[in-house]
Amino acid sequence: MLLSDTLLAMSISWGVLAVGLQSWSDLRASQQTLQALEQMHTQQREVQRLLERISLSAGATRVTTTPQGDVQWVSKTPPISGNEGARDDTLTWVVPREIDPRDCQGNQASSLDLISHQFKLSTKLELSCKDALRAGTLFQALAERVEDLQALYAEASTGTGSDPAQAPLQWKSADQVLDWREVRAVSVCVRWASPNKVRQASASLKGCQGETVVADGRLRQLQRSTLRLSSQGDG
Repeated sequence: MLLSDTLLAMSISWGVLAVGLQSWSDLRASQQTLQALEQMHTQQREVQRLLERISLSAGATRVTTTPQGDVQWVSKTPPISGNEGARDDTLTWVVPREIDPRDCQGNQASSLDLISHQFKLSTKLELSCKDALRAGTLFQALAERVEDLQALYAEASTGTGSDPAQAPLQWKSADQVLDWREVRAVSVCVRWASPNKVRQASASLKGCQGETVVADGRLRQLQRSTLRLSSQGDG
């Protein structure tokens, strides 16, 4: 074989090898992207199911029985409250324990009448929660790589003699709410990021408050959900 033929064969071989390596690299990058997406979606589904479960019971009217056997209606506890933060709103749901005895961590340790599901972001970018009414409880992580937690509250403007179910609603931040007992729904926005940088990273996007989130090599997604407090507005 001539030297020129040998060099040509080597060149083709190297070209095929380079194409193969590039294809393998692209496949690996795609797999990493899919894994990152699946991890985010799994956590998003778990958080959404938890919030939906709690919202079904938040604000329920507690009913007790007098010693004479008569039904007694106990005044409602404000079903939800929150604190406004720059990137870390705090969100608290209050649920009667007899309706749902599980706290946000899945425990049933409380002996109190109410369970207070309190959510916040940790310094490690974790969505965490605890039962704020039970002594000695600590925040535990529910999900990782949560960069932002924002909440808006639909407060009803009720007047004397008006039908609570027909009251107009106004969306407000936590520091704008006048009466937490009149909150009918909450809109939650969570910004997720992949734990590792991937080749198919997100471009710059708008965050929960319309701010620009600069791309840094991570996948990012916004999860928005509006949850109605089912037992609110029933008089």
